[in-house]
Order: sequence, then C-alpha cells, then structure tokens
Amino acid sequence: MDKFSSMLGLCRRAGKLLIGRDAVIAGLRKGQTDRVFLTSDASPRHAREIGAVAPGTATHVLPGSMETYAPPLGKKSCVFAAADRHFGDALFQIYQAMTNTDTTTE
Repeated sequence: MDKFSSMLGLCRRAGKLLIGRDAVIAGLRKGQTDRVFLTSDASPRHAREIGAVAPGTATHVLPGSMETYAPPLGKKSCVFAAADRHFGDALFQIYQAMTNTDTTTE
C-alpha cells in the first residue's frame, strides 16, 4: 500500500487528482478520467452514481478505509480518480499488484 499512497501523493501534488464524489463525477462528465477508485467503506450508492454518469467507467474497490487514504489525499474521501491517463494507469498497475485480483465493477 506504500507505493499506492506514494503515487496518490504525487498525483495530488501535480494537481491531477479528483477527490470526492462531486469532483469525480465532474471529471467523468468532462472526460478527464475513465477509472475510479473507491475505498472499502464507500457506499454502494457511489458506484451506482458513477455508473449512471459514465456507464463504461471501471470502479476499483481498494482494500482500505477512507482513513487509510486520508494522508496522501490530504482529506478524507471514499472516492477519487486521477485526471491524467498516465497517473491513472500507474495507480491501476499498483492496485493490481496490491490486490493480485481484478475486483472491477462496471
């Protein structure tokens, strides 16, 4: 999880991280992202809302609570996404290595 947190922090410092439901939904509508990360304690409603806004969007459930990801995000949030394809790809690769499975919800 250290690599994932480090990449999140880098993405945030670069200004390429969408944090929170409203920011992620706005980013999806603008076409800034196509991959969304949810913490394990996120409400199922969040996944439904994301699917309603952008049906082809992959949502990935992380193995930690929003408390776990608060330090690299800079605030508590259960939903976030990279607004840059390269950061999104890097986060997804680390996520896959971290979970060793694909828990994608579409």
